[in-house]
Amino acid sequence: MLFNAYFFDLDGTLYDTSCGMLDHINHLIDEWILRVLPMPRENVNSFRHDMFQKYGGTLPGLAVEYGSDYYASLRFCHDFRVEDFVSENPVLRELLLQLQGRKYILTTSYRFYAVRVLKVLGILDCFDGIIDAIDVFPTPKPAPEAFRRALQITAEPDVRRCVFLDDQPRNAAAGHREGFFSVQVGTEFAKDPLADAWIPRIEDLLSIPELF
Repeated sequence: MLFNAYFFDLDGTLYDTSCGMLDHINHLIDEWILRVLPMPRENVNSFRHDMFQKYGGTLPGLAVEYGSDYYASLRFCHDFRVEDFVSENPVLRELLLQLQGRKYILTTSYRFYAVRVLKVLGILDCFDGIIDAIDVFPTPKPAPEAFRRALQITAEPDVRRCVFLDDQPRNAAAGHREGFFSVQVGTEFAKDPLADAWIPRIEDLLSIPELF
């Protein structure tokens, strides 16, 4: 089957988590939690787990349940030099240019952060649009509403002609359930049985015969 559109997760998908950028973001999220809800630092991990299970992320949970300023939290947790963590990836650029069809970012992070990351990677101009945390608030991935909102924003008429790529198993499974050809990326997590394909790195796109 030829696909018309590709929806890429950003963090952990278009760059490897070993660069440390996600760890830095997670540290900033911890700091935001302690600003909004003073609690013993040792309770932060369990609190984040609860928010992740209920809302798909900590920041939307804080906004919905505790009135945290969602815009301010996104800015705080993504306001740093991405150049300190990632660099240009010409191999990825060439692969993206070979993909026939429209290409979008579908991320639970902040649009302006996503633009900075894509620019540093050297692939910003490879994408037709970005769907970010604000676009899908308060139901980020893996909520079905996030995928349906992405299709609505991009006016993609047929989910069966769309590919979704993400490093998180539950997101890959959710994309499959919504009708996408779902690709799980990375080796940090075991492949979800519902993922239609798996690749160890985004640079291995060519190994998926259905895409080419």
